This record gives sequence, C-alpha cells and structure tokens, in this order.
Amino acid sequence: MPLKVGDSAPNFELSDIEGNFYSPERVHGKKLLVFYKTTCPTCQLTLPFVEKLYQLYRNHVSVWGIVQDPEQEAFKFAQKYNLNFPQLIDYPGYEVSMEYRVQVVPTLYLLEEGGGVEFVSNSFVKADLKKLNELLASFAGIPPLDLFAGQSVPEQKPG
Repeated sequence: MPLKVGDSAPNFELSDIEGNFYSPERVHGKKLLVFYKTTCPTCQLTLPFVEKLYQLYRNHVSVWGIVQDPEQEAFKFAQKYNLNFPQLIDYPGYEVSMEYRVQVVPTLYLLEEGGGVEFVSNSFVKADLKKLNELLASFAGIPPLDLFAGQSVPEQKPG
C-alpha cells in the first residue's frame, strides 16, 4: 500500500543527472516528489503541469523528479518537456520508489518540513493537481493561478 497523508516519509539520497546529491532531510521547507517513468504516457501528460507548479512556487517548495529510468533517458525527457527542476535517478534498483511504496506512475508526494506526507496523488487526476496548486499557493501566500488555462485535459488518466 502506498504512503498516505500523515505517514512519515523515508529519507533518501539520490543524485541528479548532473551528479548533485539530494536528500529530503538536508533541505528545509516543503518538498514535492514526482515519481515517474519517461516512457509512461500519463507521466508525459503530468510532468509539464508539475513544471508549471515549479515555475510558480519554486521559491516556496523544492520540486524533484524521481526518475525510474537511466540517466540518459531522464536527460532526454527533461529536455523534451522543458523540465527545470532536478531529475533524480532511482535506477536500476528503484530503492526509493520501493521505500515510498510507489505502485503507479506518476505518483506525487508533498512532504512537510519535518518529513510527514501532506498530499498524495497517483496517475493524472485533474482535481488533485488543482488541490495541490491551491495548497502551494496558500503556502506561498498568493492566489492560485489556473494550471489548465486554455488547455483541454482529461479529468483523469490512469498511470
């Protein structure tokens, strides 16, 4: 069963595609973790909206992609979808994905300062992304912007 709101999130250390190391316990503030695979069509739909969240709230929350693919594939994906947040490599063993009990990609976890899970979403669920946008806007002290302005997106898409 995946982690749920109120659970304690495991700490980890992963490197990004540039060789920098990241660990939730060494970064202050909220962290948004996005577990995904580059070949997943639902991830391809979701990650550009995560990039929008990153652009809106990067001064208030750390956003990390946790990629279940080799570094070169993660690099190509980040370029193709113009992702500017760190892409951390959880390949080949998927150790962090297993610690977080990820069963479906994409899976998003918003972690509180102390490491507690504040928000969870699996697959693409438009209402969940709206709720996450509102949570982050509230935390940042600004009104939420419409993530989906001018775009036709499904209400849900299974991962």
